[in-house]
Amino acid sequence: MRASALVRGVTDLLLAVVFSAALVTGIGLYLAPSGRIADSINWTFLGLDKDTLTLVHTYLGFVMAGLVAIHLAIGFSGMWVMLKSAFRSSKLKTVSAVVVPIILLAAGYQVFAGYSGGEETSTVEYTSDVTGDVYITGTMMKYYTVQQLADEFNVEVTGLIEKLGENGIDASPDETLAEIEYNYGLDREEFKAILEEAIAELRGGN
Repeated sequence: MRASALVRGVTDLLLAVVFSAALVTGIGLYLAPSGRIADSINWTFLGLDKDTLTLVHTYLGFVMAGLVAIHLAIGFSGMWVMLKSAFRSSKLKTVSAVVVPIILLAAGYQVFAGYSGGEETSTVEYTSDVTGDVYITGTMMKYYTVQQLADEFNVEVTGLIEKLGENGIDASPDETLAEIEYNYGLDREEFKAILEEAIAELRGGN
């Protein structure tokens, strides 16, 4: 496909701009906490919440795919000539030039798939001899403050904060459980177990 220098230049410029924007949104998504926590603490990146960031990143991906297709169509004949010339001079280099990008793409997809599937979806409910009938729901973990949790189970908030302190967690009454989980990098189920055990002890369940 023959194209003027202007078309080639504009295509390359747009591709560079869209790639840069997609890179920024990709970094934001990499740094983002799980959707549940991001919603609870009103997390944003460059003024965009996680859902908006995901949407923008997706659309940028589609635009970049279109630009790449145009770029390849414009330069396909030249690329084919260079590949044939390279293949004649060194088969190993040619194979490497094809295989390495494929490996990198596959690795990138695996990372993205692992990140996308990393959202916490566990809904396992359990009780133990330690916590007895104390059970903290997912809604509580998402929205409740320490004060609200203490009120829910009719225990003193100061006592609950002291119990958390014994586990290396410095909390305040108006701090949400989601914020604590995010700030300390806690596993949700482990944090729930800590809270349930602390409440059970405060209620005289131990």
